[in-house]
Amino acid sequence: MIKFFLPLSLALFTLFGSVNCSYAQTKEEREFLKSLQNEKEINVILDMSRASIHGYSESDFVYREDLQSDKDWATLWETEYKPDLLNKFLGSFNLMLFDFGYTVKFGDFKNSKYQLRIQVIKVLSGGSTAVELSIEDREQLELIYLFKIDGLGGKYGSKVNLMGDGFTRAGRVAARKFHKFFK
Repeated sequence: MIKFFLPLSLALFTLFGSVNCSYAQTKEEREFLKSLQNEKEINVILDMSRASIHGYSESDFVYREDLQSDKDWATLWETEYKPDLLNKFLGSFNLMLFDFGYTVKFGDFKNSKYQLRIQVIKVLSGGSTAVELSIEDREQLELIYLFKIDGLGGKYGSKVNLMGDGFTRAGRVAARKFHKFFK
């Protein structure tokens, strides 16, 4: 077991060693994160390329739902359901940041200098959501900071409704995290 673990650990450290995590901030990282509150707009991208949704890849999840539905679920996913998940995240995130007193706005701002990538890792059957948030410099194409958050799903409603609850709560968790960054 140790023979396997050590080479794997070294490979993972080599691969991810340069990515910053929320628990290991240098003074420069803290200053940068604090300075983000002075930005007017920050672009946001929802990335589900590595997502496990109810135990399936995004495409397999959508295909299964499409087979069980009398509607064109695949089209609904791309045009309505998935954009709504991002809107739920951003709505709760931006509102909570505003309530904390910040004016920076996160959304669809293609000309902004910085970008927040929401990399969905897992969505459980109750809608609970695990995501990695990365702050990227769009001009230099560089990852600046990476951290993970979770959003608790709901109890009642359709699969998409429960996922929406998870994304809404993840947005609130992210806002609290940014509030800590901005202090």
